Amino acid sequence: MIDAITAYQITSMMEGVVKRGSGRGVNLSVPIAGKTGTTNDAKDVWFIGYSSNIVAGCYLGYDNPRSLGGNAFGGTLCVPVFQEFMQQAIKEYGGTAFQVPPGGHFVNIDRFTGARLGPNAKGDNVIAEYFRDGSENNNLMIDGGWDRVDPDTLPLYSMGDGGGQAVTTSTGQKKVIPKKADFGTLFGRIVLIFLSCCAVRFLLLPRTQVICFV
Repeated sequence: MIDAITAYQITSMMEGVVKRGSGRGVNLSVPIAGKTGTTNDAKDVWFIGYSSNIVAGCYLGYDNPRSLGGNAFGGTLCVPVFQEFMQQAIKEYGGTAFQVPPGGHFVNIDRFTGARLGPNAKGDNVIAEYFRDGSENNNLMIDGGWDRVDPDTLPLYSMGDGGGQAVTTSTGQKKVIPKKADFGTLFGRIVLIFLSCCAVRFLLLPRTQVICFV
């Protein structure tokens, strides 16, 4: 079981998915955190999201795996399902802001460069990250190159081309061998595991609703 600060930090990251990333189609009256997912060739898509008291997930895919289409992603297919379902669920169960645990503090960060900003910083580039007391970077920063590029011309993420190596099997069928998993797909799977653990945790808490659907 991870501690409360780590859990909140990951929840904060997943709020960013909904506010600025692939889950931004979610627009509800209470804070939502979650993660989309799409497998190779879009054979499976999903979105698992949660509020302060409800966890819900949507998964789409064929029983006999085949592509759902060129525009099939967790954000395009499952997010709208989650949105419609949660609109009704929130009417009954409500929700609040995610509880911030003691032992940490917020620091404004430039989301394009990672640079630490002042407490009064404003703008689309500013996000507040929660640091464990004593662990902040003390104005030190690892430069991954973001401060040398224009965020308006270099996107923060891009859709994969779904490419791979085309081969002919011994039976004459054409198949595509997917590319190896990159950091993005591996990170997505790690986050999915975390969200699944959250669902189990919610099951153990009183007065908490856990709702799953396909």
